[in-house]
Amino acid sequence: MTLFLSLAAALTAAALAFLLPPLLRRRTAAPDARTAANAEIYREQLEELGAELQRGAITKEEFERANREVERRIVAEHAAGGPESARHRAPVAVAVAVGLLVPLAAAIGYWQLGDRRALDAEAMRQSDPQQLQALVERLIVQLQKSPKDAEGWVLLGRALNSLGRPERAAQAYARALELTPEDRELLVEFIKSLALAGRAEFERRDYAAAVGYWERILPFAPPESEFARTVAGSIAEAKQLGGLSSASLQGIVSLAPALKGKVSPSDTVFVLARPADGSKMPLAVVRITVDKLPYAFTLDDSMAMAPNAKLSGHPKVVIVARISKSGNPVPQKGDIEGLSAPVAPGTSGLNVVMSRVVD
Repeated sequence: MTLFLSLAAALTAAALAFLLPPLLRRRTAAPDARTAANAEIYREQLEELGAELQRGAITKEEFERANREVERRIVAEHAAGGPESARHRAPVAVAVAVGLLVPLAAAIGYWQLGDRRALDAEAMRQSDPQQLQALVERLIVQLQKSPKDAEGWVLLGRALNSLGRPERAAQAYARALELTPEDRELLVEFIKSLALAGRAEFERRDYAAAVGYWERILPFAPPESEFARTVAGSIAEAKQLGGLSSASLQGIVSLAPALKGKVSPSDTVFVLARPADGSKMPLAVVRITVDKLPYAFTLDDSMAMAPNAKLSGHPKVVIVARISKSGNPVPQKGDIEGLSAPVAPGTSGLNVVMSRVVD
């Protein structure tokens, strides 16, 4: 909340910098001492009311009633001096009202809506880059003091995306997701940032970095969706252009929905590649737990079980995924298993569903 208020204050100050000077330039003489003193009193009253609202000492309704009373006082004061006085003092009255009520309107809007998304992403994209950079620097300082402020991390992610820094935006969104893991809209923003970061690295011809970003998307993509196939295709293209390991195998392992009640989050999952013909000796193995499903896997020669048993040494292999309650890599009765069709090393976009109970 403190971070939002600091941000709102900075944005409001920028708005007032544009609004107030034209009003004040219409009058050459400075406002009298009484006007200045009263303006300071009103400002202090509003600051005190805002602080009380934030502490919970008053309700929103009480805050709004007090706001209307301050507004009434401003209007009454600047109408009290008669026609001639009002004619000369009207610009100052309007300036004072704007200076007080613009921040107040922003505060009321936030308290009524109560949504960090009130800071529209489209509006942020249209902001001046220098202002956005200043905002980013301010947010970073604030988040060093309040690292558990999820709203602050979201705002930082949006600002960084608007500045064309999706890789850093993804980091900010990832931090926000750690604090609010159930926020589905935030997850979408995180995935978009990963996609943009991967595209930026791809265009810079840093294909390994592009693959790294895109592979982080796969666990969030429904295994059979067009989106998952598109991401997998992009990964394959980047690997081909980058001359990356052609012996690797990539895809997604998932559990059939009908069997989810038969497993526990801590059960062991083995994902392995073995020759399609002959020996059943694993050529590469990854070990995870059920709570990581669906899981985007990559198997390559670096995971070889023996120097002379590598993926690259076999024309066709089979991907096996198995849930083992015992944690034993050897199949046991009651394990849940899924297999792929024989595929060549270098294949990506595989989809292995564990749907068979071993008997």
